[in-house]
Amino acid sequence: MKKKIIVLFFALLITTLSAVLAQDDFETSPSVIRLVNEGVRLHKSKDFVGALKAFEEALLLEPENIIVRRNISIAHNNYGKYLVERTDYEKALREFRLAIYFDSTNKTADANLDSLLSERGVKANDPQARSQLGDKLRADANFELALTEYQKALVLSKTPDPSILISIGDIYYILYLRDGQRAPDINKAIDYYKKALEIKETAKAHIKLGDGLLAIKDIVSAIDHFKKAIQLEPDSQDALTANIRGWNEAVRLAPLVTENHIGLAIALQSKKDFINAEEEYNQVLKLDPNNEIAQRGLASLQEDKLKLQASKLVEAALKFQLEGKYSEAISQYVKAVEITPNDTKLHYNIGTAFQSIDDFEHAEKAYKKSLELDPNNEKTKAALELLSKQVNNKKVKELSARAVELQNSNNYQEAITTYLAAISIAPDDPSLYYNLGTAYQASGDLNNAQIQYQKALDLDKANQTYISTMKSLKSILADPLIQSAVNKQSANDLSGAINDYVKVLELVPDDAQTYFNLGTAYQANKQTDEAIQSYQRAIQLDAKGQSDALFFLATLYEEKNNNKAAVENYQKYIQVAPAGQYVKDAKDRMNYLKTLKQ
Repeated sequence: MKKKIIVLFFALLITTLSAVLAQDDFETSPSVIRLVNEGVRLHKSKDFVGALKAFEEALLLEPENIIVRRNISIAHNNYGKYLVERTDYEKALREFRLAIYFDSTNKTADANLDSLLSERGVKANDPQARSQLGDKLRADANFELALTEYQKALVLSKTPDPSILISIGDIYYILYLRDGQRAPDINKAIDYYKKALEIKETAKAHIKLGDGLLAIKDIVSAIDHFKKAIQLEPDSQDALTANIRGWNEAVRLAPLVTENHIGLAIALQSKKDFINAEEEYNQVLKLDPNNEIAQRGLASLQEDKLKLQASKLVEAALKFQLEGKYSEAISQYVKAVEITPNDTKLHYNIGTAFQSIDDFEHAEKAYKKSLELDPNNEKTKAALELLSKQVNNKKVKELSARAVELQNSNNYQEAITTYLAAISIAPDDPSLYYNLGTAYQASGDLNNAQIQYQKALDLDKANQTYISTMKSLKSILADPLIQSAVNKQSANDLSGAINDYVKVLELVPDDAQTYFNLGTAYQANKQTDEAIQSYQRAIQLDAKGQSDALFFLATLYEEKNNNKAAVENYQKYIQVAPAGQYVKDAKDRMNYLKTLKQ
């Protein structure tokens, strides 16, 4: 005889309540029918807690009974509405989420949850916000509630988010472990992990899927995914541990299969668990004494042990090096080299340690050994290039210090030779040319001093020391030429005097006195235009100091019958030098010229 079960269908919003009763026919146990009908009765009397208890007991008897799940979903939703009316919002949120958990098609509960979250300040339509709610609920071990939030986040996402898919898979996996290892839960977990991998291949997703497959005893597929995780992230401890987990299960299920022990041994060896790896290789040899893979594995295990020992020494060396304890670091590196002499990176590290203490010879040897092992290593090539510069800098400093010492001892020729040796190493160092110039100057070789100062200035044009020293030297070089010019002018060798004055101005182009002297020589040599230009330049450079140039300039304009310019310059002369030696003559000439104008 078919019995009927009453099913509740409540369409609820937070602000509106309507109830519809319906019936559906299906085969079920009398106990479930009794519990559901009891739940309906209690629900009608608004005993939501009692109704939910009855429905939950029915669900324990038939976990996949759709009618029971719908009833419990409706009851949770209506209880949530009841709690909202009493402002117990946190509990109401829980009830709405449970309603969705038991029946994901319950749109009323979904709308109620969204509405209440919005009122509570949550961006209900933001997938990130809903995913974060799921994370919080998961952290609080509210797994069913977390699941509803993750699923909502997934629905809201424009494109499926692999991280959300993994989170949903995790919840189903947890429920599988917690609730008696129900097949539907683990199958759902596996499906979600697969979907995550379809979108983006990650080590994490492979590990998750591998664990899911391990739970359903698909060992081969599980191990395959663990291996893929290791391929993506070779140093991932999670992936390495998962691989061990897979092979452990394989050994547990088939302990006499040598391949399983070999797989486990390799997995343990990869994680540097050498003791247990050795046990597994030996177990293989017990099962198959001539197993070549196990024999090779044991041999490689010894190599890995040495590598691990070397890596620990390197780790200690790096720590010492960071602390500035270079001698201790080198000691550890040397021990590591004895174990792994062909490690190119290790030789590079030794080079850096030696370089840090300015032991360039040993640093160079270490870098060259590194390049010998790996000729294309750009990092080592760059280190050698930098080392070469440091070696040269050290040599230059040593030569410069020696040159200064020789120069201070008045051994100028040796100092010059030593400076030149330094320059041959660092031809772009302006300070070397400057110092060489000082040595030449101290030895009395002013011409070579000038050449070296100029080279220094060419490399460092804004250096005020170089500029000042060059100016001072040129003044010194100019002095004998000035004296020669004066002597020649006194002897009426005007052309010779002019030539010397021009040479002086090549050395000191802004010397006003020399321009004045040149002007007097030009004037005496009847080179009026040149004289005018020289006097004008002297006035331009030092009008007050070269006031006499104004007087002589006026006389030249007078000779050229440019009386206006002559008067102007006589007036300027009187203004600039009211007590000058030519004031009376200037006034007389000016008055005379004024009469000519009248």
